[in-house]
Amino acid sequence: MDILTSIADGILTIEFNRPERKNALTAAMYQTVADAINEAETDSAVRAILIAGKPEIFTAGNDLDDFMKNSAPVPGVPAEARPVFQFMRALHGSSKPVIAAVAGAAIGIGTTMLMHCDLVYAADTAKFSL
Repeated sequence: MDILTSIADGILTIEFNRPERKNALTAAMYQTVADAINEAETDSAVRAILIAGKPEIFTAGNDLDDFMKNSAPVPGVPAEARPVFQFMRALHGSSKPVIAAVAGAAIGIGTTMLMHCDLVYAADTAKFSL
């Protein structure tokens, strides 16, 4: 699975798990994270959300192959329906605290998403790039 989710001690942990592609995000991954955040909104057992990558890499940003295949407008489908928009809307609109744990590189949207988190913990190895 490219996204791992678990709930323990009131914390929903969302982990990018695609190290062979440096945790580059696909449309399917965006949708999975958006769905997890939206489900957490109505789950009283979840009190906070933690987003993490791997110790070597948080995320390299968009998977460029997937982005090129899925970024063109689709007639009749509003841009807001795209998974990346759903993800950003869910992240920005979360009423529960969102914490990011960043180790390694956070590139592109990997850095952008951090601006929508309530707290960001950066390891000594963290590097941010747009």
